[in-house]
Amino acid sequence: MRKLVKISVAALLAVSVLSGCAFSDPRIEGAVPAEPSSMGDFSQAGDDVHTAWEAVAGMAALDPSNQQWGLMTETLASQWIVLVGPDPLNRIQAKGADIGDPGSFASVDDGKTAADDALTTARDSALSQANSSTGLATAFWASLAAGLEQVRLGLSGAYDPAPKPDSNATVTIVDEPTALSELISRYDEAIFAIRSSMGFLDPADPDQSYFKALLSTLQSNLADLTDLAVTAQATPTPHGIYELPDGRGHDAAFAMLASTQKALTEASVVWAASTSAPATATPYVMSNATFAMDYGLGTAAWPGWPDSE
Repeated sequence: MRKLVKISVAALLAVSVLSGCAFSDPRIEGAVPAEPSSMGDFSQAGDDVHTAWEAVAGMAALDPSNQQWGLMTETLASQWIVLVGPDPLNRIQAKGADIGDPGSFASVDDGKTAADDALTTARDSALSQANSSTGLATAFWASLAAGLEQVRLGLSGAYDPAPKPDSNATVTIVDEPTALSELISRYDEAIFAIRSSMGFLDPADPDQSYFKALLSTLQSNLADLTDLAVTAQATPTPHGIYELPDGRGHDAAFAMLASTQKALTEASVVWAASTSAPATATPYVMSNATFAMDYGLGTAAWPGWPDSE
């Protein structure tokens, strides 16, 4: 596949950015951000994430042998420490904030039910704020919503640690036709990648059915985006030449899956931040950030932002 380019989101100043529990110092530049009053309700979002953290942390306390619960509490804690910080939009963390004590439950199942409810509420609220925002705020809330959905899916599936930060990441919000054109090109590349991945797998490999279903979804999304491109006056150009990972086989197939998901999620967030109709774009952020969750891929505190190496 084509090598991934580094991207970032438009703002005025260089700021700290969160990934897991680590911070980086990307170079942020571009358009003047909107007035703080239009950025959304960070206080309510912080309360929502805290409620989810209490439930998952309660599960971890009841079942400390399950490493997954601990990883999920770390992600939620990293989100909360930013939401209650001095500048959540630019992901500057609060200093010395105490997240408190885990919730108390009679069983892990009770905690899981409470966590699912809390994560659903927090996700839907963040997504609503993304759809009613523009620019950097849309990118922020859409990424938070996708991150919360990743944790929610981890309650009944795979969940891996958040990726390490990339201190050299930079982003520029562009005009909508350019952003949509790039996303469509990434979908074209993704379809090539998944087809290649299927060729790398043994025909009897049970993962063939997963890749086949994913290919169908990508093709459907591409068709929908191509229709949108006409209205948006976007003129996507397929790249046509893609890089393949070293080797052939199961590992190579999943290496391509991981890089495909990362590329699509990044491009989806840039489109969401660049469009005047974010409600059209944010579902793609959600789906692209989570489609490989069964394999523990794509898990991050802030998916869609280039925080991983």
